[in-house]
Amino acid sequence: MISIIIIGKNEGWRLTKCLESIYKIIDSSQIKFEVIYVDSNSSDDSIERALIYENIKIFKVIGQCNAAVARNIGANESTGDILFFVDGDMEIQQDFFKYIFNEKNRLVSEYVTGHLDDYFYDDKGTFITKSPRTYTNVIPKDIEILSENGGIFMITKEKWIEVGGMNSKFKVNEDLDLAIRLRKKNVKIIRIPQLICLHHTIDYRNEKRMWNMLFSGYTLYPAIILREHLLDVYVIKRFIRSNYSAIFLLLAILFYNSWIVLSVCMLILITRSIMHTLTIKSKANKIKYFFERLIYQFSSDLSIWIAFLFFFPKKIIPQYKRI
Repeated sequence: MISIIIIGKNEGWRLTKCLESIYKIIDSSQIKFEVIYVDSNSSDDSIERALIYENIKIFKVIGQCNAAVARNIGANESTGDILFFVDGDMEIQQDFFKYIFNEKNRLVSEYVTGHLDDYFYDDKGTFITKSPRTYTNVIPKDIEILSENGGIFMITKEKWIEVGGMNSKFKVNEDLDLAIRLRKKNVKIIRIPQLICLHHTIDYRNEKRMWNMLFSGYTLYPAIILREHLLDVYVIKRFIRSNYSAIFLLLAILFYNSWIVLSVCMLILITRSIMHTLTIKSKANKIKYFFERLIYQFSSDLSIWIAFLFFFPKKIIPQYKRI
């Protein structure tokens, strides 16, 4: 049996789209499913939207919550031998389940995912544009072996238990941490050449989302991943690729008396802010957004090194109740 575990907080109409797509699959499939929704203490009508559906287990997190906590709760309450993790803003594609099993009616790998399309909205819910997330123009024809993956995937419950599920101290990057531990167990993270979902989300570079990430502490966690997996070559390469401006900031701090280093650091910071400004998908004032992004980028980069030295988050013990 496949346990479909949906997690969400204040997803509203996106959760309805998610559940509608899942129940269409259930109604048209011979596979046995159970549906679990874990709500991270929403303040909107998400739970009421979920209650409309039959045979759904609903749990509400009443303590500290993050995606790792919610997924662990869903897994603990599941009865299936396959766990299918879905975020509440994802609309599952109907054909995906045709390709996940081999001739022995088993998952093609202990960990399986697919390709995503992002549907971007502004913070008021107005649609902006569509963009492929995991491919460029056309979905590749071949299976890919990944070093990491995001929040939508299938995994055997046996392997999930073996690695201890997700580390609940990670507010973000919990999926990366899981992938690192799975690779150490020689689990192949497989992406099949099929579209798994449409992801309805706010533009990642949206101003409000940007500041929320900073003030909620999300920018601290890349440093924690780096510190805990410092000998992992992939983690180091990923950190350099994603946080190159933070590396130049560190050099500027270490060599504060060198005007060359300081100038290069400032140039990198400005260039990165310009790149983000040019690629934002909303109709934000570009000049205003550039200066906002400049301040955000500097603050984010600085917080990485502060976190690396001083931030030691603890695992969260899940507290929840069934609705």
